[in-house]
Amino acid sequence: MTQTTNSPSPEAGSEPTVMIRLEGLTKRFPGQRANAVDELTLDIHEGEIVVLVGPSGCGKTTTMKMINRIIEPSAGRIILKGQDVTTTNADELRRRIGYVIQQVGLFPHMTIGENIATVPKLIGWDAKRVRSRVDELMSMVNMDPDQYRDRYPKQLSGGQQQRIGVARALSADPSVMLMDEPFGAIDPITRDRLQNEFLRLQSEVRKTIVFVTHDIDEAIKMGDRIAILQEGSRIAQYDTPEQILTAPANDFVKDFIGSGASLKRLNLSRVSEIELSTWPTVTASDSHDRAHELLAASEHSAVLVLDGEGRPVRWVGADDLRRDSEARLDQVGSVPQAVIEPRATLSDALNELVSARYAVTVVVDEHGRYQGVVDIDQINEAIRTMRSSAVAEARTEFASEGAAPGAAESGGSSGADPAEESS
Repeated sequence: MTQTTNSPSPEAGSEPTVMIRLEGLTKRFPGQRANAVDELTLDIHEGEIVVLVGPSGCGKTTTMKMINRIIEPSAGRIILKGQDVTTTNADELRRRIGYVIQQVGLFPHMTIGENIATVPKLIGWDAKRVRSRVDELMSMVNMDPDQYRDRYPKQLSGGQQQRIGVARALSADPSVMLMDEPFGAIDPITRDRLQNEFLRLQSEVRKTIVFVTHDIDEAIKMGDRIAILQEGSRIAQYDTPEQILTAPANDFVKDFIGSGASLKRLNLSRVSEIELSTWPTVTASDSHDRAHELLAASEHSAVLVLDGEGRPVRWVGADDLRRDSEARLDQVGSVPQAVIEPRATLSDALNELVSARYAVTVVVDEHGRYQGVVDIDQINEAIRTMRSSAVAEARTEFASEGAAPGAAESGGSSGADPAEESS
């Protein structure tokens, strides 16, 4: 049975370009009675991140690996930029597609620079161009080339290795990237930061990306569109994250999303979309008296110390000032840990806030300069707004389907999230 997409209609006059088209894609492994992927048909638009998500064994990784023919399809076609690549040279196809996996897969005997340069060298770039591209990509993933170029993978942390894995996938400037659970082996805090870093990078390079995960929260955060897959890669719903959360197509999707849809919607909202709160700040060169004055005039128990570039460097409270009365303000107190950029989601802000010393998350711009703070009241307000929007959408849907007015009113009077109730 052919599985078709339920992708959103493009805006008038802005028909999106299909970068990847899967037509009746099928895979049956030897000795198996059922297809691992069963006649999947799917369009993936240029410049978008499409996330394949579903329970273990649904065929999402098999589907992705057929796109660059690491796994050869049993039937069906793969169309890349209008070209049928189902039977073309597989090695040449893979050199056109970036590939990032959970285990990173860096060559341990090669330096970081040599790892990134692997594909450009294979396709014949000259040494000067390769060197320039390596340094450009290391800078793009926020790793200083002079500091890291000649190191080996074992000298990097897991998060740093994953950054290099992304840089290597981008090395030959592919139009398409495949990412298989790329952040799955990283601790939660590092994973959030790497996700944000990758989204920042994607806003600049605008690649077409197929991203596999088992985590619906990651799918909601990362995807422009999400394909929720059932067994055999049958599509339960293919839509934007907003539509999947507010209008799940069936019970399978509702169950897969699970409870707490309001909290999941925090992954749809960015810190840049809310008005930041203020916090008393001093500069590193200010006096202790100035810090005491701000504390006395504030309801807060600490001031935030900024360096000469406006970057947060310390939290300083009254006890810190008394304990180190002669030291500079940037030499006392504690280093801010909960720091995010405006592109981070409200879910990221909440995660950081939970462990923050002063119950706020500090927001900085891309250069690390202080912009403001996010506190729990702002998160709560965002959740209330999302619930109100969900109830309004539910009322509209009930009305359009001819439901009794009492059904919509009942949902509104409880203040409950319809997506939560349905699951």
